[in-house]
Amino acid sequence: MDSSDQLPYLVAAIAILISVFMAMQPKKASGSETKYPIILGFATGNPEYKVMQTEALKVAKTSPGGSQIAPGVLDRIYGNSKITSRYLCVPDFSPSLKRDDDPLFYPPTDDGSDWYKIPVNVRLDKFREKAVPLVSAVCKKAVDDAGISMEDIGKLVVVSSTGFLGPGLDCAIIEEIGLSRGVDRALIGFMGCAAAMNGFRVGMDYVRSHEKAALVCCVELSSVHTTFDDNINDSILHAIFGDGCAAAVLGGRTATEAPKGAFAIIDDHAWLMEGTEDGITLSINEKGISCKLSKYLPQYIAKNMKGYVDGFLEKHDLPFEDVDFWAVHPGGRRIIEEAQNGLGLTEEQCKYSWEVLDTYGNMLSPSVMFVLELILNEHKDELKKGNDGFSQGLAFSFSPGVGAEGILLKVL
Repeated sequence: MDSSDQLPYLVAAIAILISVFMAMQPKKASGSETKYPIILGFATGNPEYKVMQTEALKVAKTSPGGSQIAPGVLDRIYGNSKITSRYLCVPDFSPSLKRDDDPLFYPPTDDGSDWYKIPVNVRLDKFREKAVPLVSAVCKKAVDDAGISMEDIGKLVVVSSTGFLGPGLDCAIIEEIGLSRGVDRALIGFMGCAAAMNGFRVGMDYVRSHEKAALVCCVELSSVHTTFDDNINDSILHAIFGDGCAAAVLGGRTATEAPKGAFAIIDDHAWLMEGTEDGITLSINEKGISCKLSKYLPQYIAKNMKGYVDGFLEKHDLPFEDVDFWAVHPGGRRIIEEAQNGLGLTEEQCKYSWEVLDTYGNMLSPSVMFVLELILNEHKDELKKGNDGFSQGLAFSFSPGVGAEGILLKVL
């Protein structure tokens, strides 16, 4: 057999040797190649006016609608709220902090007519005035915390259910903090308290397929929509809702690229609860943006949350007891209590949610991010002490529908 006849056999032998060699090489762990959305930076902020619940109660009692409510009802609503203080962007509910250069937004009328009846366009003008400096400062702080430049941000996600503007906050943020005018923008509105989860979802999708980071920010100023038309419902809203802002910078990283101890968002999960359409309803009318909470909302949460969480964990073969932190939306005393009851959680496991509720009230979409910030800070403190910190946990909140929206976080 001449050399030309041997060539095909030689090529085949070499191919087999190469295949055997490659098969014998150690395989890389699949997780090391997966690109995860990592929390690179985080920040929160509030307007300047800190309102004690006792002060807010006095204001409610003197309002045109509140003065018509039976004696003792408002005291019970405010007294049972488990809220000590909140932050609001208008000075009307903290008279002791009022400044001459920031007049009352709801000044009492000379003729005694309802001074809370303000057109929605006036309310949205006030939203713009107060929201732009707040959200700009918080976004800049989050980017600084991430240790990256404004040019490294490729996606801007702006979340709000209390302010609808055009040009919107996205345009103002680009101008104020110096983001690229070519940054990709997305606006999420009217998803209520769960909107931060929707914002995370958009940011997560972006960083999985792009090199640049995503900036996700939530800002809600409920105080510019205060009314006392529907006496009891409006009184409940005024007793629990506060103003706030939160921002997170997400970046796509593999497990080997991520900073040690970084929080990765492994997955998101949503579930629209059946037969709960009346639970949370939002509306826009000529007098502002309003919310109505059903008396059955806590029951809906207690009944549905176990199935929601079990379904989420089953997707990842994760036992319930392996979840070592819980970021429960601090939507109110009954919301946290019934989430605890439905999931079998203790007060200690929900301590971060109770802390945020006590200090800030329900800020709608930023609320769960305030809870996450406490968890992130405690995790960092433990790492500094040489401890392991947290390993994995869930964050969730609730949207009109009623929908449960959440994310699964894991420490890399």
